[in-house]
Amino acid sequence: MKGQRRIIGVISTRTADTEQSELLQGIIPAAWAQNTDVVVISNIYNPEYDDEKLAAENDIYRLIESPDLCGLILITEAFINPTHRAQITTLMNARSDIPQIAVGSDVSGFHLSHCLMLNTSDADDIADLTAHLIEVHGFTEMDFLSGKDELAVSHRRVEGYRRALESHGIAFDESRVMFGDFWMNSGAKLAESYISGDRRMPQAVICANDYMAYGLLDTFAEHGISVPDAVTVVGYEFVRERHLHTPILTTYQRNREALGKIAVEMLLRKADTGQYGSFSPPHGKVICGDSCSCSISLSDLHSELTTARTKSFYEFLHLYNQLEQRLTEAQSMEEFRIKFIGSEYLLRNVKSVDLCLYQHWYQDNTQDETITQYPIYTETFNAPINVFPRLSLSSLTSRCPHPAVYYCSPLFFSERPLGFVIARYDKPEVYDSVFRTWMKAVSNALEFLRMKNDIQYLMECQNLSEYQDTLTGLLNHKGFSHDLHLLVKQQPVQNPQVFCIVLQTALFTDHMTLGNKASAIAAASEIAEMLRKLTQPSLLCARLEQNLYIIAGIGSGESVLPLLRERMTAMLLHSPNCFALYGLDSFCIASVQTTYQSSTALQLTAEQALTDEIQKLQKIRQKEQYAKLIPARVQLYQSDTETPTIEQLCRQYLISAGYFRKIYKDTFGIAYHQDEIRKRMMQMIWLLTTTNLDLSVIVSKCGYEDYGYCLRLFRQFTGYTPNQYRKMN
Repeated sequence: MKGQRRIIGVISTRTADTEQSELLQGIIPAAWAQNTDVVVISNIYNPEYDDEKLAAENDIYRLIESPDLCGLILITEAFINPTHRAQITTLMNARSDIPQIAVGSDVSGFHLSHCLMLNTSDADDIADLTAHLIEVHGFTEMDFLSGKDELAVSHRRVEGYRRALESHGIAFDESRVMFGDFWMNSGAKLAESYISGDRRMPQAVICANDYMAYGLLDTFAEHGISVPDAVTVVGYEFVRERHLHTPILTTYQRNREALGKIAVEMLLRKADTGQYGSFSPPHGKVICGDSCSCSISLSDLHSELTTARTKSFYEFLHLYNQLEQRLTEAQSMEEFRIKFIGSEYLLRNVKSVDLCLYQHWYQDNTQDETITQYPIYTETFNAPINVFPRLSLSSLTSRCPHPAVYYCSPLFFSERPLGFVIARYDKPEVYDSVFRTWMKAVSNALEFLRMKNDIQYLMECQNLSEYQDTLTGLLNHKGFSHDLHLLVKQQPVQNPQVFCIVLQTALFTDHMTLGNKASAIAAASEIAEMLRKLTQPSLLCARLEQNLYIIAGIGSGESVLPLLRERMTAMLLHSPNCFALYGLDSFCIASVQTTYQSSTALQLTAEQALTDEIQKLQKIRQKEQYAKLIPARVQLYQSDTETPTIEQLCRQYLISAGYFRKIYKDTFGIAYHQDEIRKRMMQMIWLLTTTNLDLSVIVSKCGYEDYGYCLRLFRQFTGYTPNQYRKMN
């Protein structure tokens, strides 16, 4: 990661909730202060129960495996599903290579081997809250409503209450402690016991969380009992819903912001020095309301009502906007991206948003290792589409010149993961809860686009033959695996050497479009026919997927692979349908040779090599002058004999010849003059491979008048004379 900013991963769920948001308010600025990016990996629904859709949504957590992460912060209290906790435990325990900190209560179900646990002190906080009632209000008779009796956190909060009483010379009375379930019904039940006379009304009731306090307030209000005149009620945790209940609750805010800041500082210290350092839980503060005689401050009330109004406003925007309808009108991925224009206002304060779709998002393959990134909300119009490995988080963060926070949220439909959304913020912000509505609209529209393109139907048609691809007649995925297995069994050794060359077409193009179906079918048929001409009967040739082809054989492939790569490149540069549909840089070729283990292992190795090659192409496409110069290169390779001169191109671009030569070589890694020779040599290879034309005719067609000069260039380029090359299989 030399030369790159470090990246902290924050593992959360339902990130828009108050607890997670407050922690991130501390995590983000502390990370930025040390020139570190924050990537928040979170689902959006977080159900308590298990079902198949849970696995699709929680596919997002595979990003924990990213080698770009320098440390992990887990927000434990957010995870309520036991299966989910087990999944996170497995993923985090596998990352013993980086420091890990868990913030929040020690939740059962997490068995983390390498994780430091940090939290605010429940006992200290409750002691502060109880002391406020004693010192400010003079109370001595106070009941305490805690959470479930079987939870350690419930007893820690009781301990804080007991400690405050005893430190002020008030005897602790166990009969004043009751256990509920941390929800409003517990408060309502206690209020009814006071109202009925079953329990004597105290001076104050301290609730171990706000929700139980809300249950008390609501029930008292229904029965006309005045708070705080008849009894004072206070809560704990400040969940930001006080404006929905009357009177406004006095509560206690845990200092999660400070906890998040401390977690980052300790995590990075561990990464730098090998030691976390010491930890002291940060203290929180009493947030006064009208449920005690202190009364709410106008600034607190204004802040909370502003937050509530903002939430209500964005809920209104999402309810009445037309984004989902517009997205379902898209005929292609390019149209899909365009439909987002003008809807940026739906996501408050977001700086950029990218759709990161698995390479085969429209199929049932959930183990894709390649991501296609479609920018939708960007600072620059028509930002380029990128391709990168699934775990390459630095591919996302390196484009921004300064530290930022990136929220990774899952895109899925039913039981099928589609990829994820990356939302970038340049402020310590968290998206609103209505973000779920936006995500649902995007997922549903992607599925609608998939159905309109009828990809599933096309895939079924291709598999009408068990072993053959119906469209091209080549082997299909199953046929390739079957025939390769038979070929290997015929060999005298158990695990022979095998080689393969893999070709992917339609790179960086929108093949998810209805208008291109006929052209795509013609291009696939053309490629298949050319591959047949290039391969011997001893080689297997298959169309594994819509735009993925493979050739494989037995042996080291030392002499075969370079020849095949050259001929395939020449073939694709002279494929009319492919060139017209996809363009000059629309394909990538990679080759591997290895000891045979299985067909699946061979394909995975080949596809990894292909991903590496695609990354190299991607870097070329991202160069500053690429968009400006690619038309000139296309013009060069499209010409038959008379190629454009540098002088002609300089007049076209209004630049000097020297500057043109410099930027051309900087961009494509080859001088224009050498690229011109390469273009002619590729044409010569194509004609030698696919025709029986006389050599003198081929030389003329390639634009050379000097027969001997052309032959010398060819030998320098390939290592063979034209006659030798033509005879080679």
